[in-house]
Amino acid sequence: MNPSVHRRIVTSTTRMSKTCSPQIGIVVLCAPAPLAAQSSTAEKEKTNRVAMVRFVPAAAKLFVDLRRPGEVDEALRQAQVWRLWSAVGGRSPNPDKPTDLRTALAQFLGPDSTISVDELMKAEMGLMAPSWSDLSNAVWLVRLPRPNLVDRWFPKEGRQEMAGSAADNLFRTADGMIVGVRAGIVAMARRSDDAALVRELFRLMVGGDGESLQDSAPYRELVAYLPGKSVAIVYWARGAGSAGDGGAWSSLWPPVQHAAVGMFVSDGRIDFAVRAALSNPQPRQALAGHVVDRLLKLPATTLAAGATTMDLNQAFETAQRDGSPDLWAKALSFAAGLRSPGAASTEPPPRLGPHVILAWDQDLGGGSAPQLALLVETKNARQMEAEFEAMVESFVGQDEQTESAQNPAPDSPITRDTHFGVSIAQASLNPFLEASAFPFAHLAPDLQLSWAAQKEWLIVALSHDHVERILDAYLGMVPTLGGVREVQALRKRRASHTSVFLVQPDLASDVLQGWVAAGRAPSPTKLDPSLFSEPRLADAVQSKRLGIGMQVDPEPGTVVVARVYPDTAADGLLFPDDRIIGVDGRLLDLASPNADLRRRWAEPSASHGHTFRVQREETTIEVFLKRDESGARPDELLTRSLAAIRDVASALRTIRFTSLTVHPTDERHYSALLSLRIAPSPTSAGR
Repeated sequence: MNPSVHRRIVTSTTRMSKTCSPQIGIVVLCAPAPLAAQSSTAEKEKTNRVAMVRFVPAAAKLFVDLRRPGEVDEALRQAQVWRLWSAVGGRSPNPDKPTDLRTALAQFLGPDSTISVDELMKAEMGLMAPSWSDLSNAVWLVRLPRPNLVDRWFPKEGRQEMAGSAADNLFRTADGMIVGVRAGIVAMARRSDDAALVRELFRLMVGGDGESLQDSAPYRELVAYLPGKSVAIVYWARGAGSAGDGGAWSSLWPPVQHAAVGMFVSDGRIDFAVRAALSNPQPRQALAGHVVDRLLKLPATTLAAGATTMDLNQAFETAQRDGSPDLWAKALSFAAGLRSPGAASTEPPPRLGPHVILAWDQDLGGGSAPQLALLVETKNARQMEAEFEAMVESFVGQDEQTESAQNPAPDSPITRDTHFGVSIAQASLNPFLEASAFPFAHLAPDLQLSWAAQKEWLIVALSHDHVERILDAYLGMVPTLGGVREVQALRKRRASHTSVFLVQPDLASDVLQGWVAAGRAPSPTKLDPSLFSEPRLADAVQSKRLGIGMQVDPEPGTVVVARVYPDTAADGLLFPDDRIIGVDGRLLDLASPNADLRRRWAEPSASHGHTFRVQREETTIEVFLKRDESGARPDELLTRSLAAIRDVASALRTIRFTSLTVHPTDERHYSALLSLRIAPSPTSAGR
């Protein structure tokens, strides 16, 4: 094209756009321009089309831009994401509250609609809703494939004109649907609990003033960061009921203010790119290379594993100071309360972290015991091992010793052996669990808490065999995660990460199915949303503890209190140097008062507690300690969880491999990539 001619065209277009409404900003809606000039070519029409977010209010908490809805729905259906979402989120299959796209759209339109769902699934669509759990009050937006479809979808004879508007622009249908049409986009809504937001959307459609999501700086910044060619983009703001609200899991998923997720589909894989603006600054440290190598040296049988960075010591200090709801902080606070009464109060615990690895493996012995392990990096693994052993002794009753040289102490609950030169300690948790109200305690036979110090790592697991397999894999004696094909592909990216999580869902499905078939779940399960109201695990265990450290060398028939732990039954009622001589009117056993006291405390009581006879200084008093027996029984929790476990197991079978990688950003942003590799169908696998 002649350069001078090109300049004249650009100048002419610029002048025309200046005469247009500043709120619209497109030539097609300029009144002075003739229709023929506005749509001279299909290519120009495509270039100047209005984005759907132009009509979505900036105050919207949730907006989904379905650029290729049919492809989105099919991919999520193949991966059974809808079913997994329902099971984990507690949205059991309910025709009144569908979760899949096609069903939700059909229900919104109604049985008498003249609109074809198949036709809509081929068009670009948008969805604005108050929250994830309230899609029934959504507003649907559709980009018209052809302008003449409006009259076919909504016959003019059935329209009811809205007050103050033209029937061609905003109207109500005979079945009560509110419809707005502008710039080739149709907005459809029914009654909504958030009527103000719906009114704002239609006000934007008829040309009213107001800020749209397109004008929102957080939306523009987050979406611009996502890769191109996504099949869908999801935007949500705090308050939309998303997992991004943080809570107890804020160490892994920090609370966000705004977030955008782009979905990408290709070659049997679904990727979700996440970009979020955090509610509070949260600096994260990149994973060191040796930590990723340590993660990939876990056994290839590992069902799920993750490596992340977190300042465990800072989390503990925050929990002590502010009562943080973070799960890790609570667990650390609980563990700190188990330090040996003999430990010097001025002696700080070893520095932990910043690297932590979690692992869930299979029970290769043919049982169903949970194979869970935690690997914590520490500058002094040996010292941390000694600290942990003291905590275990306090937890499982190492203080149940006789008190005289004539009566030697019983065998320690802690035993040791050596595997490839590494000392492994273990202690059975069964005696303690059987006497406690610990959730699902009776469903985990032969639970062996085991631990070992290897170089700069403390390894803690619920199985001695699991610790051995971790050591074997590290030494190259068994196949490792690094040999899994999908993991090898992940390593080729060589990107920097702050967290890496790897899951083999199809293998995990087999384990979960085994639990269901056996009629038991060997670990506390929180899949059923009704269980989220139950006390957190650390809180539940803490509340049921007596909460005292017992002096090792007391008098016969007497328990001498050495320490009182906070937030337990004894807190504020018993004090150091108190001498307990009886429970509920019966004196303690002369030979083994500590063990007798522990047994008495675990016994059920109609009064939901026990009365202690206590010698305090020169007086003898009666002290009633309330035992927390709230919450559902383990069998009730199990019954409520099995259905959810079954659904999750079925959904996971369709996914071969999953990875979640979190990327370094500035302290105010969060960036991650979730990848799902779909397992091939039996027919395609045989080709």
